[in-house]
This record gives sequence, C-alpha cells and structure tokens, in this order.
Amino acid sequence: MLVGVFQGSSTNVGNGLIAFHTVGAQSVMLAGNVMAIAVGAGGTRIGLTRGRSIISMALGTAGLIAFPLFMADVFTGWMWNIGLFERAVIYPIMIGRVLLGSGVAAAQRHRATHPPTPLTAQVVN
Repeated sequence: MLVGVFQGSSTNVGNGLIAFHTVGAQSVMLAGNVMAIAVGAGGTRIGLTRGRSIISMALGTAGLIAFPLFMADVFTGWMWNIGLFERAVIYPIMIGRVLLGSGVAAAQRHRATHPPTPLTAQVVN
C-alpha cells in the first residue's frame, strides 16, 4: 500500500515522502521472497507437486540473493541497471504466486475428479 500511496516521483523525493515508498517496497521484496520459500517448504501439504515446491523455494532464494545487489546499487548511487536488479527481486515473487495459484487449482481439480476411496471395515472371526 505504501508503494502505491507514496509513488516514486521526483516530488516525493524532494519532500522526503520517498522514505515511505522505499520502506513499503523493501518490505514487499523481503516478505514476498520469504513467503515463496515458506510455500515451497510446505507445498506438499497444500497440494503442490514436489517440482513446484522446489521451484518456489529456488525462486524465493534467488530473489533474496538479488535483494542485497539491488540495495547496493541503490545506496551506492551507481544506479547501474537498477531495473534489472529490481526485477530480479520482484519477478520471483510474482512467478511464485502463479505457481502457487495454479498448483492449488490443479490439486482441487484432481480431488474433484478423483474422490477418495471410502474406508470399509471388515469383521474377522
């Protein structure tokens, strides 16, 4: 919400409100990638395949690795290809959400078309 309310405009840079944009963006970058790792770690419990779980963890890890590179680029003032580093942090979050949503939807479709086998009790004399 902070990123949308306090946009990264030159006006907000000038009046100091860019700090709210920055805090919001950095929070999303860190929490989103940590969430991708957490979803991957517990993916089988919510119906994700092993492959989707591994990919989710790898994406989150890659995003967390790219975060310090992005921050170093910002804080040093180099601004060398800052868009590339920012996307390296954000895109894993978005791809991870697509994997999560499509994986849960596929698991629900599978359960709907393959109902569980009812348990039967047998009495042995």
